[in-house]
Amino acid sequence: MPQVVNQSIPEDQISPKLVLLKIVSVKDSLVKNWKLILLFCVIGYGIGFALDLYLKKRDQYQATVLFNLGSGGGSTGGIGDVAGLLGLGSTPDANIFTGENFFYFVKSRPVVERALMKEVEVGSKKMLLANFYIDSSAILENEWKENEKLQNFHFTKNDPKEFNMQERLALNDVLERIRVGTDVYQPDRKSSFIMIQVTIENPLLSETWANILLETVEEVYTENQTSKTRRTLNLLQNRADSLSRILGGTENRLARQIDYSTNIVDPVGKVQVNRLQRSSEFVQQLYMEAMRNVEAMKVSLVREAPLFTIIEPVKNPVDRKSDEGKRAQIGLLLGLLLALVFIYFKSVYAAIMSDPRA
Repeated sequence: MPQVVNQSIPEDQISPKLVLLKIVSVKDSLVKNWKLILLFCVIGYGIGFALDLYLKKRDQYQATVLFNLGSGGGSTGGIGDVAGLLGLGSTPDANIFTGENFFYFVKSRPVVERALMKEVEVGSKKMLLANFYIDSSAILENEWKENEKLQNFHFTKNDPKEFNMQERLALNDVLERIRVGTDVYQPDRKSSFIMIQVTIENPLLSETWANILLETVEEVYTENQTSKTRRTLNLLQNRADSLSRILGGTENRLARQIDYSTNIVDPVGKVQVNRLQRSSEFVQQLYMEAMRNVEAMKVSLVREAPLFTIIEPVKNPVDRKSDEGKRAQIGLLLGLLLALVFIYFKSVYAAIMSDPRA
């Protein structure tokens, strides 16, 4: 008589039959509580939709400009000797503007403040860029919404040193907000290109700010990089002007002495004329040398000026970024998740209460 082999399943394994029963049980539970699931999903979607309406932001417009910063050439030959004699180096010290420091420099307060105080042409009228930002951005709707004094505020001067306390505070708000919407980074570490990315609520404002900021960065950067050479140039120019005045005085005295000597025959007069001629020739040589140094230093100033090369200008029209409003979808998913969790704990509670051993 054949023996029946009774195969038992190990305790650490689950039988296919048990898995199938669990799936059927979950399906029955979901079908039984479909109204509850629907209620949670509707509530979650409704809350997310309401948040989308309440927190909806204006469309953002993104302007980008890609540029490369080339270093200027240093002084050579006699130009460096002239600067050395005056105790000034002819090669600019660029350590504070290299690497990551340059990115902080672009968004630094002196640079952004100068750019905001520039006059721009909007349509047919000119206005300060700071006023253009106030009129075209969402600062009136957000940061200044509760401040009635600033609802009709505009800057009337372009020199922050002349601002009163209210104007200074307003400038601080504009400056901090526009810096949040401005990003400076290196798109590719393998290249030396630098990207300025501006995201603001107005397309024209976004394009204008990107261009004005780059223009201001070039101005301030050039001023700092060539400061030593410009100081040297001022010293040489003052020396040339002083020699020019001395030369003019010497030539006037020589002319008067020559006129005097032609009318009166006096050996002493001829000696005085020869002496003034030698003095005039010597001062003239010094003056010509000084003027050559001045011209050489001007050439050096041009060479040392860094070169900002725009690789990709701001495209027109600029990119538009809309608020997609995904809070409703997120609320729907959260409602579904909470419904499943609630049904699970509900079934566990019902099983516990129906167990006679409890």
